[in-house]
Amino acid sequence: KIMRIMKLLSILMLTFVISNCSNNKDNKGATSKESLAVTMEETTVELSLFDRLGGIDGISIIVDDIVQAHMENEEINYVFLPLKENPEHLESFKKHVKEFLAAGTGGGTAYTGKDLPTAHKGLQTSPKEFLSTVDDILFVLEKNKIDEETKKDMLYILYSLKGQVIGK
Repeated sequence: KIMRIMKLLSILMLTFVISNCSNNKDNKGATSKESLAVTMEETTVELSLFDRLGGIDGISIIVDDIVQAHMENEEINYVFLPLKENPEHLESFKKHVKEFLAAGTGGGTAYTGKDLPTAHKGLQTSPKEFLSTVDDILFVLEKNKIDEETKKDMLYILYSLKGQVIGK
């Protein structure tokens, strides 16, 4: 019985080797490099949200633009304009937002700031104000030519955080 199985396996292996040899002839001299190139073209690598936002440099630009948009937004600028009076606090605030965004999008960055409920404590952010901040963020993403899928992912994340911000 074992001999029959060995014989069958040998026949299958021989058939496999012969078919591969004949398939190589049909490739009309295609090299393994060409096959690898085709395989690599067919393989799509999905970038992290962090990378799609431009890495740390892209996130830095986006956060600077968001803070500026918030300062110009009459609905919410009362929270952000006082930061202009204290440049050190403004830079610390931006640093923490950049860390938060980088860490939350897969950048491997450590976040050293407060948690969201603590950071928003006493602001009593209304749903309307929350939507206004989201609008600013989407405007900035558009301004920085961020693709639609990435904007949708950011919108999903923003709404997942809504409960930690509103009314705190």
